[in-house]
Amino acid sequence: MKTLKGYPHKYHWTITRRSEQGQSFLEFAMIVPVLFIMLLGVTIIARGFNLLMVLQGAAYEGARVWAKDPVGGDYTRCSPPACDPNSGSNNFETNVIPVVRQYVTNNGFDGSRVLFFAKDQRGYNNALDVFGNDPQKVQITLLYPYQLPVGFFATNFQEIMVSARCVMKRGG
Repeated sequence: MKTLKGYPHKYHWTITRRSEQGQSFLEFAMIVPVLFIMLLGVTIIARGFNLLMVLQGAAYEGARVWAKDPVGGDYTRCSPPACDPNSGSNNFETNVIPVVRQYVTNNGFDGSRVLFFAKDQRGYNNALDVFGNDPQKVQITLLYPYQLPVGFFATNFQEIMVSARCVMKRGG
């Protein structure tokens, strides 16, 4: 009969190998949640950068449409054939806002959530008066509320405002 002392290297190897397998499983189980959270963070940040690029493109398109007004114009007047100057409507609201919202919608975000110049109506009206009456240039500032999936951990940072701005010479 063969005893354990006759084959010490064989049994020692088996015992050591089993303990190493348990250790590697434990290390894997500890690192997977960290890697998963890092992957989610990268995804959220990438979506935010995508939103920023979409807003910059939308601001450019809106400024391009608005800049077709004649030099010395304002946000209430417009030049044909872009719109009817006798309609009495606001050129910015009838021509620029739909273009911007359509651009944002076409790129996968909710175009109705786009805010212009400020979060509130009073700020919007004030900024439109200031920027819209500039005879030389047009300037559009877009804001978009971006929801962060932080849950109850950081309630102050659940929503951030992503903004983009474009300035063009009037009369293009």
